[in-house]
Amino acid sequence: MAKKQQTTKRRVAAAEQAARQQAAIAKAERRRRLLVGGVVGFLALALIAPLTAGLIANDDPDPQTATTTTAPLDLPWAAGEQAGATITGPTPCPATDGSETRTTEFAEAPPLCIEPGAAYELTFDTEVGSFTVPIDSTVNEDVANLAAVLAWYKAYEQTPVISATGGLLWVGSPGDAGFTIDTALPTGPVDELYPIGSVVAIPAIDGGVNGALMVVLDEPGRLLLQGDPRYVPVGMIDDLSEHQAVYDSPESDTTLVVDTVTVTPAT
Repeated sequence: MAKKQQTTKRRVAAAEQAARQQAAIAKAERRRRLLVGGVVGFLALALIAPLTAGLIANDDPDPQTATTTTAPLDLPWAAGEQAGATITGPTPCPATDGSETRTTEFAEAPPLCIEPGAAYELTFDTEVGSFTVPIDSTVNEDVANLAAVLAWYKAYEQTPVISATGGLLWVGSPGDAGFTIDTALPTGPVDELYPIGSVVAIPAIDGGVNGALMVVLDEPGRLLLQGDPRYVPVGMIDDLSEHQAVYDSPESDTTLVVDTVTVTPAT
């Protein structure tokens, strides 16, 4: 009887393991479809839009003398019901007490609004849990300032949290808020870049960065970024448990957004 019970337990354990594997495979496939259908489509738009603009703008009937013009890619930080207020003049430094009006469109990049040498923590609240992303001005002042300003303006709210590909957690819009900023790219041996726990700024399609951030959760994610070393480091996370929990949620495949974001000085 004991032997039969042990055999039954092994079969149940094997079945549970198989179910977990199937669930993991299904989740990976959903992420692959999102990556192919969303990010690749986004990249295709980035490549096609300037060409299309050139064809439409060309009034010369002679193809031998025709010239092409290009238009900048126009992908808003937030659109439709997710869009916030607009600032049409120079961008002032936002209130830091949480009272600022949510703003998602700017005419100009912000000035330096953080304390030089300061570090902050951005806490993103979502329906499946919260996670904290550190930004350190001693690592990259430009990116730290941009991320803090967007957070104080509540621009990250209602933007997606995406686990679109293995080992990387993306937060923020793939568009821009009316501007991008240029900043120094990482230097040093490529195989030493983006250690697990890195917080990086995602490069914009047309160059520079626009505030979207990514957390490196594992070795495949690190290797993926090393294949395109334009991601700009801005912080490091020691404990990734809360980020992994959000990454593993089914909602992060397609529907998860930031509810609120809080900025606090790092201690």
